[in-house]
Amino acid sequence: MSFSNLKEIYKQIILEHSKYPHNHGIIDSQYKLEMLNPSCGDKITISMNIEDNIISNIKFVGTGCSISLASASMMTNELKGASIEEAQEKINNFLNMIMGKEFDKNLLEDSIALENISKLPARVKCATLGWKVTEKILNNKERDIVE
Repeated sequence: MSFSNLKEIYKQIILEHSKYPHNHGIIDSQYKLEMLNPSCGDKITISMNIEDNIISNIKFVGTGCSISLASASMMTNELKGASIEEAQEKINNFLNMIMGKEFDKNLLEDSIALENISKLPARVKCATLGWKVTEKILNNKERDIVE
């Protein structure tokens, strides 16, 4: 497959997740947090259920650009059913990819389509917003963080 064809597939994946986001909605849960990207106005709320150290359900709602919404949609697919440790590993791996650092492609699913965001510094915060919200929830899961 040529690089041009691969770029087109990735573009389609991003557009699909943006227009028809997966796991869209709110879960009534103590694991819920909203963050804003003040530089562009993107706002993402992540809510999840954690049972026996597993993310049994995860959803998001938000407003913003197609990159932030698509990224949050991809992330919910990739983290649903993961253990806390697996989720943290996937989040770190995704953030490394977006920052242009070394990462493991095998740990990523649709979110690999965002790899070239690392070459667009103005869009990095858009792509990472949902992941950073989730990272903060997981790092603080021992206390009630509903905001």
